[in-house]
Amino acid sequence: MNDVPHSAGERARSAAEHHRAAALLRGADAVILDFNGTLSLDEDLLERCYAAALDNLGLQPKGSAEYATLLGRSEHDIAQALLENRAPVSDATQKPTRAVRLPESNDGEDRRAIGTSAVLTEVSRLYVEECGRHPRIPESHLRLVHRLHRLGIPLAIATGTLREMIDPVLSQAGLKEIVPVVVTVEDVTRGKPDPEGFLQAALLLGADITRAVIVEDSRAGVTAAHAAGAAAIGVGPGAHGADVAIDHLGQLTNLI
Repeated sequence: MNDVPHSAGERARSAAEHHRAAALLRGADAVILDFNGTLSLDEDLLERCYAAALDNLGLQPKGSAEYATLLGRSEHDIAQALLENRAPVSDATQKPTRAVRLPESNDGEDRRAIGTSAVLTEVSRLYVEECGRHPRIPESHLRLVHRLHRLGIPLAIATGTLREMIDPVLSQAGLKEIVPVVVTVEDVTRGKPDPEGFLQAALLLGADITRAVIVEDSRAGVTAAHAAGAAAIGVGPGAHGADVAIDHLGQLTNLI
């Protein structure tokens, strides 16, 4: 008997959160979006790309929960962490290196070091190819971005991904013209949870970061948003500490 009122109460709270999030977006001087896992529902794809890259490069396979511990970090940081997890350490006082050496080949070739650039080149290739075949930005997300644009709200993306990965996807989705500012990992010296990327995005938009709203799907991203002085809308279960929480951006499309 108590299940029905509880369910109705949960629905009411969820609807209230959606309206709060939509009100934040409508009242923002600027909206800054995270990309992977927020605008683009692609974290599962990225995980598969990293797993395939490790396999293609002859490295130890990805652990079942390994990628989950790296969510919210930049592609450089993820690739570095994956390599460090596979780098041999000769004694307990040494730290693993940022490159992994493959065993010498049967024909006597010199061992070659695999660094983050090799991993990221392979990940980028696999990611762009798959997104070209099966786009990962839902239509409801695209409609939301277009509605915000029609309201005259300046839009930016601040992401830890690589420009060579995001640019083809944004072009394919027709978002390059209405999202004029895209800050990628190449544009910052410190990734999330440092606020540098968000601050740079606001600066390039000419917006006051304290009157901006940031949309994020990770704890690191929410932490960075608050450190920058902005309100944060959290998307999904990983965005702990956000000012308001929703399950996915599509829930707000018809409220804008």
